[in-house]
Amino acid sequence: MEAEVQATGSCDLCGNFRVSATVLTVRHCVDDDTFTCRLRCPGCARVLLLPVARHVAEQSVRAGGLLELWTLPIEERERGHGMPVSIDDLGELLIDLDRVDVVDVLRESLGMS
Repeated sequence: MEAEVQATGSCDLCGNFRVSATVLTVRHCVDDDTFTCRLRCPGCARVLLLPVARHVAEQSVRAGGLLELWTLPIEERERGHGMPVSIDDLGELLIDLDRVDVVDVLRESLGMS
């Protein structure tokens, strides 16, 4: 008879625990190939989302855990084509946003005046 696969986790309120792998939902993000497990803490029943390594996720699914595929929201999948924004750029933006005429300056820079 095969031994039941156990998973370990930790809850901020209850501390460390062990549960059967069959109560886990393994979440695989297809965009960045990361894995997490969603489960309820056996002590307080809070829903927890815990990062896991691929081999742990695969073992949990083989043992009977559910598999859920998901993708990042579109705005997190977008990749810019320009230079990365620096801290200095953000500082300048904050100064510009404090200007009384910020809308007029923006329209002018876009040729909309």
